[in-house]
Amino acid sequence: MKGGSFFALYIRECKKVLCSLTFLLYAAAVFAMFYTQFYLEVNGPEIEPKPGESGYGMVAREVPEILMPRATENLLWEYRSNSYVAYPIGFYKEVRLKEKDRQKMADIICEITGMTQEELNRFEGKEENDLDKSDKTSFEVGGENGIREIDNNSFVVDGTGNMGDEDPSLPEYHISESMTYERFRELMRAADDLIGGGSRYSDKYIVTNFSNVPKTYEEARKEYEQLTKEDKVTGSYARLYCDYIGVMLGILPVFVAVSLMQLDRKARMEALIYSRCASSARIIFARYMALVSVMFLPIIITAGIGQARVMGFYQGMDMDLFAFAKEALIWMLPSLMAVTAIGMVITEFASGLVAILLQGAWWFVSLFSGGLSGEIGKFSLIIRHNSLYKRDILMSLYGNFLFNRVFFTLLAVLLVMLTAVIYEEKRRGRNIGIRFFVKNRKNQPAA
Repeated sequence: MKGGSFFALYIRECKKVLCSLTFLLYAAAVFAMFYTQFYLEVNGPEIEPKPGESGYGMVAREVPEILMPRATENLLWEYRSNSYVAYPIGFYKEVRLKEKDRQKMADIICEITGMTQEELNRFEGKEENDLDKSDKTSFEVGGENGIREIDNNSFVVDGTGNMGDEDPSLPEYHISESMTYERFRELMRAADDLIGGGSRYSDKYIVTNFSNVPKTYEEARKEYEQLTKEDKVTGSYARLYCDYIGVMLGILPVFVAVSLMQLDRKARMEALIYSRCASSARIIFARYMALVSVMFLPIIITAGIGQARVMGFYQGMDMDLFAFAKEALIWMLPSLMAVTAIGMVITEFASGLVAILLQGAWWFVSLFSGGLSGEIGKFSLIIRHNSLYKRDILMSLYGNFLFNRVFFTLLAVLLVMLTAVIYEEKRRGRNIGIRFFVKNRKNQPAA
């Protein structure tokens, strides 16, 4: 066929991707993520719970009798030092309230405890009072998104729920007898608003921070049976694997896509490509399929290694031999397809730099706006389930999961078609793209 068959174009593009430095860096990043976060952490089988053991871990459960005193105590410590911890977008933030907001926080505490303002002042020290009017914030990488669940325990931002060391001079206090749990949660939301959102008192974090209770044998046994029988061991580990690698696929493929789209321009081959007899659709789809298939290779390889490692720990048990491969296809391939397509269309319409910046912003917001598990939005770019357990939570959201994956697959196809249209217009010598619109706008006569 004149201009080369689709398969010939595809093989040619595959060679370009394989030989590019950006792909080698992408592959190295995927292997590094797999090795450090999954391979090293999965170093043995989960222990089957037995009756009569001293403990089976902790679980977050909303128990008002436990949550209310723990949250109140933590709020008192933070009020005392005028230093409140928050993770508004997944990053550590220390908030110090101004005098006006600090008085509002005092009113909240007084309503909860029944104390007067004078009694509450006994919680404060001279050193803290000097900071009342400060309004400082400090940032540090960390937060709820930096914590991983590797077993059936529930991990929280602060294991103790207290700020700093215990102060033996802390006056006694009690929660007001008239305080209902519903009103208490309203006040916690008000406290979270004063802090700026994302604090330990928000609806998102309050239970996991202040209401962890011992897990019963029956609960531990149920989780273990879900792991070994319903998930057939490898299914649960495959989801954990996808959780880690999926984070990388939300950003890394855009670099490889941008690099390949700009490769011809750098090599001064643009005129040759535009004069090919092959259609624009054939060229773009061959390039897109080459990008996706080659970038999927490190995923298939690491998935195979992960499957073999897990099976080695559970010899003799009934396991799903294709769990990692199936989860990789269903969970990660749509993300890879979407991010690659976004990189191609934005590069062709605007520039590679714009594509990287926009995708980086989307990735950042997606990564830090959701939780580690139990939250699957229909349009979330990154899906998290950072636990070997909680299968029932995932299954309850499986409809959202499937909708999400189908949506991003279709979005990817539409974006590649749009890329082909833009590409064809440029082949025909028509100015199209963001530079064209910016140039025309500048050349418009002033009113």
